[in-house]
Amino acid sequence: MPPTTAVAEGKPLVEDATPYHLLFEHGMNGMLFTAPDGSILDANPAACQMVERSREEIIAAGREGLMDGSDSRMAELLADRERTGKAHGELSARRRDGTLFPVEVSSVLFRDSEGHVRSCIIIRDISERKSAEAERERLIRELQETLGRVRTLSGLLPMCAACRKIRDKQDVWHNLESYIRTHTEADFSHGICPDCRQRLYPETIRG
Repeated sequence: MPPTTAVAEGKPLVEDATPYHLLFEHGMNGMLFTAPDGSILDANPAACQMVERSREEIIAAGREGLMDGSDSRMAELLADRERTGKAHGELSARRRDGTLFPVEVSSVLFRDSEGHVRSCIIIRDISERKSAEAERERLIRELQETLGRVRTLSGLLPMCAACRKIRDKQDVWHNLESYIRTHTEADFSHGICPDCRQRLYPETIRG
């Protein structure tokens, strides 16, 4: 059974001392009572805190002032609600300073005690969830790019025992350094080890 409503200037739609009133006043999610034409009839404290506006400011703003009307998802959600009597989706809400933020919206149509069509809308701020999803996507992209750049050698490499050249799958022999540069991310710097220095340049070694 929907909550009892009474449209009156400055009077909350949800009557005091009912379970609906307690849910409306103390619920963690934003709740709005609206009319199909976009008028907002009432807003709970959670909705006021979410969009940083008073109840009176929300009512004065209406749907167009509270939500991003240019979002194509708005028309789709309203069409779904008109067709089925309920709708669920993601939209962009607007704070007092005009900044937009992502929200998850659930809306259902009902008739009040006077037979007027009204809607109850529950709004959840999903900014943190969207930020986490974006960060996860960024990390996945970075990982994919990194993996795409990494090339590794595996298996047995045919190597000449004399000159140390590598034979590829096309039976072409390559210099070891050029082969590794081509097939991995490794590169080379050159020096001379003590054994070779002793053998090739003994005059440079002090006693």
